[in-house]
Amino acid sequence: MEALSLKGKDIYYWEFQCNGLTVHIASSHIGAVRVSIGFTRQEGFVSELKTLAPAAKFFEDSKPNEALISTLEAYFKEGKPLMNLPWDIDATAFRDRVWKSVCTIPYGETRTYKDIAAMVGTPKGARAVGQALNKNPLLILIPCHRVVAADGLGGFGSGIELKKYLLSVEQG
Repeated sequence: MEALSLKGKDIYYWEFQCNGLTVHIASSHIGAVRVSIGFTRQEGFVSELKTLAPAAKFFEDSKPNEALISTLEAYFKEGKPLMNLPWDIDATAFRDRVWKSVCTIPYGETRTYKDIAAMVGTPKGARAVGQALNKNPLLILIPCHRVVAADGLGGFGSGIELKKYLLSVEQG
């Protein structure tokens, strides 16, 4: 992962459990910075944040993350579509186009890497789309789990079992 330009910002992180998953989140006053599932300990998540944004100040606090927490809990517990929450992330122009395109995939539906490549104007760029999705800092908010291979599920940086689970949440 690349360094974040969060110099001088306050980053608020939190860990919570939902449906048997450990969810780690971080936000600035602008928006969501990170959403991760799968760290076994909060220290690993915070260590990664500090490596990515060494000039930021970090605080363990749920209050600035309340909207993010409630949105994710509603998603996991009730299968509710995600609210459109603000982000505070860095992206190359290509990644930005890919991530925003993925956000247009309707809840409960999937698209192929090739479909997304065509949407962002690089019809032969399915592999590049996969690489951009592998750098997704906002798991679930940028629903990269909705992007599948033409012949199956494809990959998923957080593990194929989590991808299957997220897709099942959206299938009802």
